[in-house]
Amino acid sequence: MEDEKQRSLLTQRVETMASVIELLLETLKDLSDEEFEEFKKVLNQFPFLSPDLLMFVTTDMQSLLLKITDLQDTVFSMVQTFGQKSVEKTKEVLKKMKRTDLVQRLSDSSSGAKKKHSVDEHLSALIHKVATMAAFKELLLETFSDLSYKDLNTYKWLLQFTLFKRNLPQLSWEQLWANSVNLLVDVMVEKYGQQSVEVTKEVFMDMNRMDLVQRLSETSSGHKEKHSVDEHWPVLTQKVETMASVIELLLETLKDLTYGEVKEFKLVLSHVRFQLFRLGKWSLLETTGYSLRLLETMGLQDTVFLLVQTFGQRSVEKTKEVLKKMNMTDLDQRLSDSSSGSEKKPSTDEQRSALIQKVATIAAVKQLLLETLKDLSNEELKKFEEFLQLIFSQKDLQMDLRDTADRAEIVDLMVETYGQQSVELTREVFMDLNRTDLVQRLSKPSSGLKEKPSVDKRRTALLERVSARAAVRKILFETLSGLNMKELMEFKFLLQFKYFQKSLPQISKRQMLFAHSAEELVDLMVENLLKIRQPVEVTKEVFMDMNRTDLVQRLSETSSGLKEGPSRSLVLKGCGSSMQDSSDWTKLEPDVNSTDADEAPAYSLQTEAGKFECSVSGLRWFCKEKISFKYQFCSWEEPMERMESIQYMPAGPLIDITVIAGRLDEVYLPHWICIDDNPAILDKFAVLHINDSGDVVEKVSEVTQSHVKLSEPVFSPRAVLMKIGFPLKISCNVLIYYKPNTTFLKLHVYLIPHDLALKKRVDKKESSKGYQLIEKPRPDKYLKMKQGFKLAADIDTARICPKEITLRYDSQEPNFYEVVSENPDGDFHLILSHTNKSDPVWTCEIQKDDDLRYQNSPHLQVQETGGQSSLPGSSDKKHTVNEHLSALMQNATITTDRERLWYVLGRLKRKSSKNSSGSCRTGTSWQASHASKASGWRRENC
Repeated sequence: MEDEKQRSLLTQRVETMASVIELLLETLKDLSDEEFEEFKKVLNQFPFLSPDLLMFVTTDMQSLLLKITDLQDTVFSMVQTFGQKSVEKTKEVLKKMKRTDLVQRLSDSSSGAKKKHSVDEHLSALIHKVATMAAFKELLLETFSDLSYKDLNTYKWLLQFTLFKRNLPQLSWEQLWANSVNLLVDVMVEKYGQQSVEVTKEVFMDMNRMDLVQRLSETSSGHKEKHSVDEHWPVLTQKVETMASVIELLLETLKDLTYGEVKEFKLVLSHVRFQLFRLGKWSLLETTGYSLRLLETMGLQDTVFLLVQTFGQRSVEKTKEVLKKMNMTDLDQRLSDSSSGSEKKPSTDEQRSALIQKVATIAAVKQLLLETLKDLSNEELKKFEEFLQLIFSQKDLQMDLRDTADRAEIVDLMVETYGQQSVELTREVFMDLNRTDLVQRLSKPSSGLKEKPSVDKRRTALLERVSARAAVRKILFETLSGLNMKELMEFKFLLQFKYFQKSLPQISKRQMLFAHSAEELVDLMVENLLKIRQPVEVTKEVFMDMNRTDLVQRLSETSSGLKEGPSRSLVLKGCGSSMQDSSDWTKLEPDVNSTDADEAPAYSLQTEAGKFECSVSGLRWFCKEKISFKYQFCSWEEPMERMESIQYMPAGPLIDITVIAGRLDEVYLPHWICIDDNPAILDKFAVLHINDSGDVVEKVSEVTQSHVKLSEPVFSPRAVLMKIGFPLKISCNVLIYYKPNTTFLKLHVYLIPHDLALKKRVDKKESSKGYQLIEKPRPDKYLKMKQGFKLAADIDTARICPKEITLRYDSQEPNFYEVVSENPDGDFHLILSHTNKSDPVWTCEIQKDDDLRYQNSPHLQVQETGGQSSLPGSSDKKHTVNEHLSALMQNATITTDRERLWYVLGRLKRKSSKNSSGSCRTGTSWQASHASKASGWRRENC
């Protein structure tokens, strides 16, 4: 009976909110289009709008509200922001518009707002859902209003601990300590949906505020599972006790500070230049003003809690450092005297002690994880991050691990995202690393070593997952693309309610409003929900709410070809694994047809049924019958600028394919992106299709280590694209050209992406200037885009210009190093390395015969220096070197410590030999003796 009474209270709230919506719709429908625009502009001038709704400025300086074009959507947004106060806010706006008739109508109706206005049944259902969300928010706001300032701060700390226990993402410090309670409620409802009420009730239970628990009980019924932290873990228990003692020691020591001294303590703390607080994803060192603003919102107890959350047991030393700068030597001494006996607990009241225990638990888990990560080498840490991303993808989890070697930052991000679950995730990674010693350290007494999937299986599962996400995208887009603009807007509101109802993370208001097309909305849905089946199931439920049973039926039919894969992700039946072995493909040499020297040559191929790969382009295809087709490489010059405007960059050659006879059943375009170190980028691939209507950017259906599968093999110029804004490594070529018949050695060295079309353009340009290509293996390492690389030579006579080149895709005129040396008198190396690192990423040994004379006949030869195999490639006869000439060059990549040592010793030996024979020519003496011969080069290059 009591439960029914409580449920009826929530029902009354929802009915009241629904009546408000209907009243506003009924009243404002008489506004003309011009008046409606004026209504939004006047409403936008009010300073009391929710910061979540109007927290950014658009390019034309108008607020988000002005972008809403429909009256119904405007009313829904108002009620989401103001709740029952929406009627009063509307009256204020109408008064400024001098529409006193509508003001009077609202005044007459507001006393009877509970009266149902006539709306059709479908609209009534939509109104009810919007009203439910608004009622929940209003209930939370009313509850928080009964908390004192001190109680609210206690709530915030206990909230973080409750989220930690439930393995839910924690709020950022910026969101948590914002002065606006409205913003806190908005963020909670947006992140946790209806679950935010259950979380809040659990916090109030910890605060012994049973009156507020009772008030919130009207929103839910039944016993809910109580989450807890494992208390039978001796290592963790001991650390929690130590951390709690540290907190109590600091509180006891600092409690006698005056208000002014506490303020000074926080000021000094914000300026101390040690690794200061990592708050969420922001480091306070980045901007001192931000840190001080945050600390000013906190009392002494909150400051101490934050200190211990950041530094753990080192908090005592950090506090002493601050006290020394404040010249408070008495407190500094008291901490020194007490720190040795910090395990002793000063007396605190029971409730405060419980709060300290919870704050200490989070700090203890962070400390435990940090201690284990410190036992990893830098190389192991890099693998740790890679394996962690694979596990996240396999478990339908998501976390953005930035490229960082900061172990504390990694721990912070893990705990803030996954709470106590981060311990189990870390154990799994240590299993993959074969660090059983660290696994045991993180194990509870009752737990043993469980068998985990291998790394290769995780990679395979991840690639299957990417294929499945692409399939889901395609299915949803085909279904949603039939909705008109009004239906799409209705779908958005119902989608947000469904997320709220299921306690799923909502899409932000800003993103939702600016998703103008079905394709943009589908992208948000798939990215927002990590479990791949969820977007399809949620969409079906929304269509049911819209009474679109036809779309529910269509979605059921199109998604019936989806099944669960080994990693709980979806794969299309019959597709198999996306990890394809190159041995599965038969390599073929194409016929070359070139009628015009100014045009790109056409390559033609003819095959029977089977799986094939072109040895020139890397293009792969599968056909069930005889096929004949041709292709040409196209220039990226024009399309590249258009792609950059929509935030894409080339990730493979632009190829124009024409089928002459037969049918290509499957086509795989080559790409040069490294996906091993960064599995998160797999969703960022796309395919460019240039047709008569212009550029079309399509989603991919499958990504492999070297190729992207076309979802539909319809042909025209095609290429693989990659979304801009992500750190990438790519496969590269190093091209070396030499100038024959000169009085000195002159080389042009290019570092470019592994684009055969770009290579051929460079070949053509260099040959027109009389340069000849030296064939060589390419680097076997992926190199990072937009990073600087320097080329060096281990002879003193070599001049290299420029000193550094940034690796980027330049479709027409890629930059190059020019290497000039006056008659090298011995073997030497060219070494390519990162600008800020000394380890080579590629090296080339150059060898010279004793009787070599450049003015007579230069001779070149490639000779190996390391275990590097080259890829097969065609060699143009006009670029080959005279068979009578002897060896000068061969490149290899130094890949082992033994090879590096061999290289250094060889270099020292050569230098020693030169010095003993007096043949080393350096500096001014070399320039003087060869001034006449080299003056032309200096005029040209310096």
